[in-house]
Amino acid sequence: MKVISILGIRPDWIKMKSVLNELDQRDLEHIIVHTGQHYSYNLDRIFFEQLKIRQPDFHLDVGSGAQGQQAARIIERSEKIIADEKPDFVIVFGDSNSSLAAIAAAKINVGVVHIEAGMRSFDWRMPEEKNKRIVDHVSNFLFVYTRWQRENLLREGIPSGKIHVVGNPTVDIIRQVAAKARSTRILSRLGLEEKKYFLVTAHRAENVDNKKSLVKILTSLKRVHKKYAKPIVCSLHPRTKERIERFNLSIPVGLEVYDPMGFLEFLDLEMNALCVITDSGTVQEETCILKVPCVAIRVSTERPETVALRASLVAGLEPSNVLSSVEIMLRRKPNWKHPYGDGKTGRRIVDILERAKGWSPLNETLEEA
Repeated sequence: MKVISILGIRPDWIKMKSVLNELDQRDLEHIIVHTGQHYSYNLDRIFFEQLKIRQPDFHLDVGSGAQGQQAARIIERSEKIIADEKPDFVIVFGDSNSSLAAIAAAKINVGVVHIEAGMRSFDWRMPEEKNKRIVDHVSNFLFVYTRWQRENLLREGIPSGKIHVVGNPTVDIIRQVAAKARSTRILSRLGLEEKKYFLVTAHRAENVDNKKSLVKILTSLKRVHKKYAKPIVCSLHPRTKERIERFNLSIPVGLEVYDPMGFLEFLDLEMNALCVITDSGTVQEETCILKVPCVAIRVSTERPETVALRASLVAGLEPSNVLSSVEIMLRRKPNWKHPYGDGKTGRRIVDILERAKGWSPLNETLEEA
């Protein structure tokens, strides 16, 4: 059996490490393709070094660009590799433009495996929301984290036999590297004390590409610092940095801005934060697993399970709502139990694929007809 994994952004490499390792260790041919959607050292190379991920077999070098340009490069360049290599399955992950390689595979009748399927924010402003739906509906094997995602897919008419609840590979990687993360000494290097700082990330297009929205986020952080008089540590995404400069905005007092950090350093900061304020869905999962209060500076989330468990609150962007959400989360006891599985997701996914040896999307289509 031959499998191609096509990935391209920071969360892909972190979350997929356990799956990539399992594929490499099994009796099959595994090819890794890097789309190059993320390409700076702090958003790419550092994760290969820290997590000891092997070098990709192919690199598409798609770089940045307008949505249509980037998506077109990914589909076109991945199609050539898929057609040449003739794999049994192509694995894509998540909802970035890199996941649109699924279209290329489906078009030439190669089985599509989507890991992190079924997530829905129901917010059509988000480019990721469109990607999720497209990829799920051309996929043959849909691996979901929890029953929430399974129910989303069933409501959209996807056959239950295609859907597999396998847990979240984030649990796998946190269990593997938590001890190493605790030894980074990032807190002492930044002059921080445990549970005496806030941690912030913001990068989503609908938040930072809109000046009014970005001003609200910065104002919210200013108010949080004024009320609690604690450092607010921000791992600043290049996109957000560029927008702050373009809109001629000021960094509020109390916000300590740093370039994007390695996964180990960021995980250490997450584990020890008083509260995390973020628009990242991945960070919502991580804080839920780590039992750290989280406030989502968004109007919607594709991780409703974290809200249902009282592990996070969706605050929107209005500064008064963000501040009150922080107050609520700080009063809550972190006694929830995360729903993301036992840390064996990578093994479970590859076991299912190995049992599907000999499967063909053409046979599937004929049987359904």
